[in-house]
Amino acid sequence: MKRLFSIATGFMLFACTLQTLAQAPKTPAGKTLYNTIIGLDKQVFDAYNKCDLDKFEDYFTSNVEFFHDRTGYTSSRHDLMKSMRSLCENGGLERVLVSAQVYTLDFYGALETGVNKFYKTTNGKRKLVNTSRFIHVWKQDDDGWKISRVISYDHKAQ
Repeated sequence: MKRLFSIATGFMLFACTLQTLAQAPKTPAGKTLYNTIIGLDKQVFDAYNKCDLDKFEDYFTSNVEFFHDRTGYTSSRHDLMKSMRSLCENGGLERVLVSAQVYTLDFYGALETGVNKFYKTTNGKRKLVNTSRFIHVWKQDDDGWKISRVISYDHKAQ
């Protein structure tokens, strides 16, 4: 009898574990969170496009990690800003958001994914440089919303 009880209990625990693992994937964020993150995205990249480095820096955690499929890995806001200064000294780029999705990350913040286009203006002529995909992990804490992780990938030269 004890053995039968142990087997039944084990089976129930196993079934509960499978049910937890088989839950539906996260659904897109509600309209309020979506609007918040897209609004913040616009602010971040307005600063990026204008090379307003002081403002741009404020949108990232101090330990931000940035993974870029062409330029590599950056492990801090300090190093990210060194790269940004260099980019701006060379004329900067203009980022245009093509599409974005936002998902809730319970107890942390939000995940934003999407597609960007980057343009370079030289001698008054605007030229598409590349199209890429991105993932931003937004952390919400007492200081508000900050980007803690960035993955920039699938860059396609134009």
